Amino acid sequence: MSARSRPSQWPWARRLPLSARPGAVAEARSCTADFLADVADSRMVADAVLLVSELVGNAVRHTGAPRSLLLVRCRGLLRIEVSDASRRPPLPRTPYGASESGGRGLFLLSRLALRWGWYPASPGKSVWCELRIPGDRS
Repeated sequence: MSARSRPSQWPWARRLPLSARPGAVAEARSCTADFLADVADSRMVADAVLLVSELVGNAVRHTGAPRSLLLVRCRGLLRIEVSDASRRPPLPRTPYGASESGGRGLFLLSRLALRWGWYPASPGKSVWCELRIPGDRS
């Protein structure tokens, strides 16, 4: 849904089915950037795209069974949810050293999101976070 064709009623939502196929993370990033195309704050959009990348990447890497990305936008707020087929809760850990990759996803989530959490969702779980959208009055 393009910014020009948005419905006048809130909330706006978009769901993207996911799988562990190559390109799933890139598709989720693109979907998020498109969903937020009318947001003037480019740093907020970059943060949202980064968190989607981390959440979907974690679902692929740690569960092998990502199910969907859900983006819900209300006035001034974006909720991101990524569901997967694993019942294991997300476990925050200390990021690896600067020269190593990995271990930063939930750390970034805790720093960039207003709040985050997870809940059981048959047959697995959903990890969610919320971001403020400055000046969102559409």
